Amino acid sequence: MTADAPDNTSNEPIDPAIARYEVTDVKRKSAARWFEQARKLVDQRNYDYAIKSFVEGLAINPEAVEEGFKPLRGCGVARWQTGGKKPGMRETMKYSMSAKDPIKGMVNAAWLLAHDPQNSDYAEGLLKNANKAHCDQAALWVAPIVLENLKNDKKQKPKKYTTLKDYCEEVGDRCQARREMTEALAAYQIGLEALSTQQSVEPKNRDLGNVVRNLSTKLAILRGNYQTADSFRESVQDSGSQARLHDQDRIVQSEERQAELVQHAKEEMEANPDVEAKVISYVNLLIKDENDNREAEAIKLLIEKYKATDNYRFKLRADDIAIRQMGRNARKAKKSGDDEAYKSLMKRRLAFEVGAYKERVTKYPTDLRLKYEYARRLFQVSKFDEAIPLLQQSRSEPKVRHSCALYLGRCFYQKDLFAQAASILTDAIGDYELTDDDMAKELNYWLGRSQEANKDTADAKQTYGKLLQVDYNYRDVRSRIEGL
Repeated sequence: MTADAPDNTSNEPIDPAIARYEVTDVKRKSAARWFEQARKLVDQRNYDYAIKSFVEGLAINPEAVEEGFKPLRGCGVARWQTGGKKPGMRETMKYSMSAKDPIKGMVNAAWLLAHDPQNSDYAEGLLKNANKAHCDQAALWVAPIVLENLKNDKKQKPKKYTTLKDYCEEVGDRCQARREMTEALAAYQIGLEALSTQQSVEPKNRDLGNVVRNLSTKLAILRGNYQTADSFRESVQDSGSQARLHDQDRIVQSEERQAELVQHAKEEMEANPDVEAKVISYVNLLIKDENDNREAEAIKLLIEKYKATDNYRFKLRADDIAIRQMGRNARKAKKSGDDEAYKSLMKRRLAFEVGAYKERVTKYPTDLRLKYEYARRLFQVSKFDEAIPLLQQSRSEPKVRHSCALYLGRCFYQKDLFAQAASILTDAIGDYELTDDDMAKELNYWLGRSQEANKDTADAKQTYGKLLQVDYNYRDVRSRIEGL
């Protein structure tokens, strides 16, 4: 193998142990024809044949992330949303992820994942084979999907997070050896996020601390050696920078060391006032210890930068800090027993969030997750007519589809449109695979409430009865069914 686009200024051949999978121009053109055909099939909503065409193209060019993997993912999600079936035993045997040829195993995993987009095993199989084949662009694309699918698994498997970290570290090491520092940084960060999630799943696993420390140190050294505003490719001149970068990632810090880090970050920012990363680095250090005064300083700085540059990311970050601060102070008030202060702060926070998310939806009008978050807060302030169209739009986003249905049903319930609420919730329950998690319980509870309010007594009793079988003490279900 030779590198596809190495950062190699000499004429020496690249070590096969670190080289990328080679894709020739001829292969790219051949694969592009399959991808073009696949896109046409997607437009015709012929998802099964579209997936087949995407996979044929990826077998030729397995590093085609933008042309192949990303639209294949979208095609798979669209197929799933329209009721497409998951692979059965016959398909999993036919499309084996354990093929001797890692490219074959990789595209087989891609086919399976397209037919079951939330399956963590299929996503991991794709990553495993991509790593084995040195298809590092494909590996970097699928690694976050593996992590997301693992988080969503009903039964958590902690060792899977360690496996994900191992694959990411291997990819990162190869990228670093090829001096592709941005990619290496991304790989290590996904690995660390996987370990962080594993720590929350099994908090008593003390061995994880050393694993996290080792990868954190590797990441800190990478940042230290290749920290510039544009590329990570020039070595830092300050011999103390690596130690500073390592300390920035530590949770517990002495006051003196924290003050030193803050001062250095401030000097770096002032020396590079137009570099967004320097501003954010300084802000992150200011807010690290959750001090109201330093958070106020950070918010002021971010707003000033927003006004000067019109870069909305500064405003978004400032609002997030303010929201977090209000929530923290509300929790302190509640803990101290001051219920009035707690209610006042939570009301103030909610009003602030409504304004912030309204602005975000205006800035990012195609982001359905933001529309859902805005609608959820509109529901909390009883603005149901404004929330309903936003929820209807957001239902096409798979990750919030069922949450949208729940709030949509509740909006109609609040407007006394009980039959419509029941219809929406019934459809959502039929589409939801689980029967005993919190979402399933809430969907059934509000279906029962809608049926009860609509005088559909027999249906309400049946719905409440099913809920009792799952959770006998859920909310006020027992008293409601007794009343009926």
